Amino acid sequence: MADSDDRDDTEQTRIVRGAAVAPVVQLGHYLTYTQDDQPRRIRIGPQGVTVGRHPSSTVIFPVPEISRQHCRIELEGDSAAVHDLGSTNGTFVAGHRIQQRTRLQNGSHVTLGNFVLRYEQRDERELEAEQRLSAELRQAVEYVRAILPEPITTGPVQVEWCYVPSSELGGDAFGYQFLDDTTLAGFLLDVSGHGIGAGMHAIAVANVLRRLALPGVDVRDPGQVAAALNTMFRMEDHGDQIFTLWYFVYDTQARTLRFCSAGHHAGFLVTPGAPGPAPVWCRAPAIGMLPPRPWPAGETAIPPGSRLYIFSDGVFEIEQPDGSHWQIDTLRQFISEGVGHNEAQRLYQTVRSAARPGPLADDFSLLVLHFA
Repeated sequence: MADSDDRDDTEQTRIVRGAAVAPVVQLGHYLTYTQDDQPRRIRIGPQGVTVGRHPSSTVIFPVPEISRQHCRIELEGDSAAVHDLGSTNGTFVAGHRIQQRTRLQNGSHVTLGNFVLRYEQRDERELEAEQRLSAELRQAVEYVRAILPEPITTGPVQVEWCYVPSSELGGDAFGYQFLDDTTLAGFLLDVSGHGIGAGMHAIAVANVLRRLALPGVDVRDPGQVAAALNTMFRMEDHGDQIFTLWYFVYDTQARTLRFCSAGHHAGFLVTPGAPGPAPVWCRAPAIGMLPPRPWPAGETAIPPGSRLYIFSDGVFEIEQPDGSHWQIDTLRQFISEGVGHNEAQRLYQTVRSAARPGPLADDFSLLVLHFA
């Protein structure tokens, strides 16, 4: 019989004189970048990678500031090197325009116009695990999208929205529905943290609200709804997750909006003739962090022709290319420029243009209600 300490040589980890020998790390060479708001990764193989706007390029950026054949990145020993191909606007490494073949370090940034390529050396097995996680995140994103409501395009109140998840999924969800012919109820929630856990928790809460699954609760009373959710989703029972909530009920005949902003920032109401967007808000704690208690609610009149903006903090917590950050008042200024419908997309494009390149740091979730 073979000695019990013998091991098959095909095992990735072997025991040598009683000590574990770590498996050999197999490094791959990659470029990561963002295009069309989507993170992308490409492996640098023995044939190298050409970047340019011509369709024959390996990485194609079809914009005028990128030359047809802009630069080339090739493996060089245990690293990689980049050289410019006579581009008009140049290739930059660490902020400096290169004049000759330049060796890249792990984490180096190669800039072409408004595009940034990051060179990475990655453990193949680690990357496979990351790709599996990314696939699960994409599934969670699709689940969130599947429960979002259709826009309302006719009637006494019309609703449009924009939802763009961050690359890590930020835990946003929203919804709305008519409780009867004259009463519209809706919500926007934001779970603390990022990732699959935050996304799944957001879905669980959203499904309770969509299905009105709050026995004994008057769903026309925003304070009651918040208090019931706080009892149902205590943080100690849900992986220490808490969430903010903006819940509203609009009476189309009385033209009144009742609301609760549990841990959430203000929404903004734009009314005809007013000097600017007015904050709609009442101070209240986030959901899940405190013992059972009443939740305060507010009420406001809605004049004809008004618009209400309800949004997550990912809409205004924006980092600009120069490193400066928006505040909620920055968003308020852009809201004041609104002129009608397609407001959700207008504001998203405004944010996207102002933000630094790459995916937004948090989910972008925005509801805009138009009141006839």
